[in-house]
Amino acid sequence: MLRHKSEDLADAIFMVIGENELDIKNCRGQSYDNASNMSGVYSGLQARIKGACPYAIFVPCAAHSLNLVGEYAANFCTLGTEFFNFLQALYTFFSASTYRWEILSDYLTNSKNKTIKRLSDTRWAARHEACSSLSQNWTELLKALNSFVENPIENSKTKCESTGLIKKMNRLEMCILVSFWNDILERFNSTSKKLQTIEIDLTIVINLYTSLINYVTDLRNTFSHYEKLAMEKSEIKEYKVVRKKKRKIPYDESCQGDTSFEARESFKINTYFVIIDSLLSELRKRKSCYDDINTMFGFFSNMIDLPVIEVRKKATKLQSQYPEDLDGSFINECIHFHGYLKSLPGIVSPKSILELCKIIEDHNIADVYPYVDIALRMYLCCPVSNTSAERSFSVLKRVKSYLRSSMNDNRLNNLAILNIECEITKSISYNEVIEDFAAQKSHRKI
Repeated sequence: MLRHKSEDLADAIFMVIGENELDIKNCRGQSYDNASNMSGVYSGLQARIKGACPYAIFVPCAAHSLNLVGEYAANFCTLGTEFFNFLQALYTFFSASTYRWEILSDYLTNSKNKTIKRLSDTRWAARHEACSSLSQNWTELLKALNSFVENPIENSKTKCESTGLIKKMNRLEMCILVSFWNDILERFNSTSKKLQTIEIDLTIVINLYTSLINYVTDLRNTFSHYEKLAMEKSEIKEYKVVRKKKRKIPYDESCQGDTSFEARESFKINTYFVIIDSLLSELRKRKSCYDDINTMFGFFSNMIDLPVIEVRKKATKLQSQYPEDLDGSFINECIHFHGYLKSLPGIVSPKSILELCKIIEDHNIADVYPYVDIALRMYLCCPVSNTSAERSFSVLKRVKSYLRSSMNDNRLNNLAILNIECEITKSISYNEVIEDFAAQKSHRKI
């Protein structure tokens, strides 16, 4: 049985590589999530792979890293944690019985209304759906909760729970956080979907992270916008007055230098700015991992725009990092390839490394620039996302359900392949297969 320790995982990888007669020395890239047993610098799986092959660059999964950014920011301040706990409590309340869910459905009669969603610890797309539903159905949810309180035959426990949820919704701070987090999660969700695509490369990842940093930075000046939206939605104009804590003053100090803020300024400084600053800090921290790798290969993406001196400098640095893979002629090849790209009619700067590889393949010039071709393929071998591979494992939860509690390995593998490659599965015509199966299994005399 395979355990989850890094040592056991490394042994399993080496065993599979050996069974397929592959050489670990040829590995040039590895990517995992940010779990300590996978990404640990000293004893994680990536460190053990690097011990066998120093050129196997570790790239953290960009989609997993973005999830950690949002999770860290959400748990950084009290109101941020309280907001997401409220989202989950709202779903738990209505989903506790079919009776409550039916009452909620009666208020969400509009076809555009999204039903409330539960939170997910791993998928921030689910958090965006939950926040978007609350933002869109704010008035309808308040009416549904008030119907439980005003119902004279309703039990006291239900009334108490709904009253507590109503009190939280009747706060201007909560309504501001709904609009604020709805915008952020919508951008995070769209970016995360792009980061999970197969054709993603390191340059696009860095550009997407940079765009998120710029977007979150611009939100620092939009507090008044969210405040206005919240007042229009909730019709509440005042903030909750926070009682000032009394500080025990030593005999040699005075309280004259203590700073006190109004409720609005306190929320803006201690919650709004704190969430934004934590988002920026984590985004820059996660992006720095990809910047370090991009300093070696990144010049390929804008080679046309660089002067020859800069191309020579970047190529020399890259060749020194991979002396066993790139010969000394690699530097001259890069300068030659730089001139070749400029000589192409109507050529524009390639948007990705994959486009550069396609130019070499389409023009059949790999034998002219062999080491440039090797360097580009090494860059593409640095995977920036492993979510598409992990999605195959999530299919097993749908395939091996309680209705299929026992099945052999062949059937499980075949069903998993049919679900993983669902697009191909749906495009196949099964009429002939059904007829052949019916003819073989039929017990009636034709």
